[in-house]
Amino acid sequence: MLAAILAMFLVPIPTLLVGEQNEDEPVLAIPMVWDKTFYLEFTHSVLKTPVQEYFILAPDNTLLLTSTTYKSLGVGLPFLPEEGELENKDGLFVLKGLNRKFNTINQAFNPITKQALVYRGKQYYYQDYFKTGALVRVQMTQYTPVKLIRQNILQ
Repeated sequence: MLAAILAMFLVPIPTLLVGEQNEDEPVLAIPMVWDKTFYLEFTHSVLKTPVQEYFILAPDNTLLLTSTTYKSLGVGLPFLPEEGELENKDGLFVLKGLNRKFNTINQAFNPITKQALVYRGKQYYYQDYFKTGALVRVQMTQYTPVKLIRQNILQ
């Protein structure tokens, strides 16, 4: 019985790490136990409209971009057939069928764009964790429950 309980604390859990590129320790370590999907949201810097990029955690510890939604077409937003399947759903453009893999997602933080990571309805606004101009890194790894507890207590 004790061995089973100990083993439970040592079994790796898929964990989404968010931190600055030049720092070793992440600012956020989000266990992805109940759901393997999340999205990044931001305001498009030119068009000033909301954008969401939807990801799934792939079995090989990569982040798979599956779709993007946005409210306008224009500079910096995909629209060509080879970029995916584009649909207009009541004024919301949905680009799906992307299947683009990333080991790491790198972003420059700018508070004007209202950047956030959203997991299971909880929004993690970058402005609460980073200074303007910070280079933010999002990646997936495996943490044991013990390491997750330690990471979240040390923050």
